[in-house]
Amino acid sequence: MYFSILISHIILSFIVSIVAFYIVIRSSYGIFAKLSFSKIYDYYIPSFAVILLYLELILGLLLYALHINKLENFISQVNADAYFSYRFWAIEHTILMLFAIIFGHLGLLYAKNLKISLIKFKKNLLYFGLSFILILISLTMNMLKNA
Repeated sequence: MYFSILISHIILSFIVSIVAFYIVIRSSYGIFAKLSFSKIYDYYIPSFAVILLYLELILGLLLYALHINKLENFISQVNADAYFSYRFWAIEHTILMLFAIIFGHLGLLYAKNLKISLIKFKKNLLYFGLSFILILISLTMNMLKNA
């Protein structure tokens, strides 16, 4: 069960990063090409990204609970460094992802409530760009940690 949730979490992480990258590219193109704001491409896809971020949060919390339960049996004086390293990583990763969700949500709210397309694209670029950067940092840190 743990490994199936972990694989799902990893696959969804890559999907979310691709969708966030699309939003950043689309917003940049919208700013420079003076596009009009599309409900499908510029609102529903970011909504999908935020839904995926929440799904990632749920899977991540499940992984954390299962992993910490497994580590409780593992802790000893010899393994204390590894135990605290995993706990630190889990907290650090969770904080990064919570901010990614917050930024994605802010971008979605601005896209829904603002009237001028250029400003909507700028807000999407800013907030989903920040979310994308946080996701990339977290993915990179995870790859380096587990490589």
